Amino acid sequence: MWRPWLVLLGSVWLGACVIVPGRGAPSQYALDTLTNTCLKDPKYCATLAGREITSGPVQTVGSAVASGAAVLQVLTETAQENIEEELEDCADLARSEVLTRYPTQFKGQSPSDAECMQWTEDNNGRRVTWAMRLGTEMHAVAIECATSVLNRLRQGGFSLDPCYRYNIKTGKTTFVSCEEVKDLLGRGCGDELIGTFRPDVVLHSGNPLDVQAVYDFKFPCVHDGKTTPRWRDYPETSPHHGCNQGELYEKALKVEPVPIFPRWGIVP
Repeated sequence: MWRPWLVLLGSVWLGACVIVPGRGAPSQYALDTLTNTCLKDPKYCATLAGREITSGPVQTVGSAVASGAAVLQVLTETAQENIEEELEDCADLARSEVLTRYPTQFKGQSPSDAECMQWTEDNNGRRVTWAMRLGTEMHAVAIECATSVLNRLRQGGFSLDPCYRYNIKTGKTTFVSCEEVKDLLGRGCGDELIGTFRPDVVLHSGNPLDVQAVYDFKFPCVHDGKTTPRWRDYPETSPHHGCNQGELYEKALKVEPVPIFPRWGIVP
């Protein structure tokens, strides 16, 4: 249950917050978590309209403009360790909470590989696999938890589900706001939203392009405790085929990203 097809693909200079759905994926899943959340609740939209940010603190998702911007310029090792511990707890909470919603759907406490691939209907009546449904719901819980954690520990210095463009030719990264996403979708320009990337959690100095740490929640559907989780490779349909999410994040944001898995925690 790696982040479902609706919420994946990496970054090209064209895009905003959408992926190319995989074969058989319902068209409704073209929008990712950021887009859907922004459309439903404007408070989750950043204030900048897709412009490259060059200086100064900005309004970020789930947090206010930092009044003490100087405090955010440095992310101490202790502060980062505290944040990471609580984000690991968020991942555990998300898996446990979502699985308790379905006490009779699976033979065991968690679904088998075959059960993960079975079809079901999500809360919006869309036909999806259990892997997709559980992954989407777990991400929602984890992001809600992360919002609470970071508003307490890192107010003004984080973004959740931020959207970025990466220009492969120039190596330049820009920030994309929810407002731009909504504008492109409203004008029927969905093709221009292909190929961006958006990690779950970005810690920064108050400027989403001054990145200090990057985290991605991962929720494999089958959790056997034997197979070490890893970053997802981009498929052939992606403009980033040939690399994985972690490699792309690091190339574009200039920091080594960290995946967080329930029960496993942070995997180096």
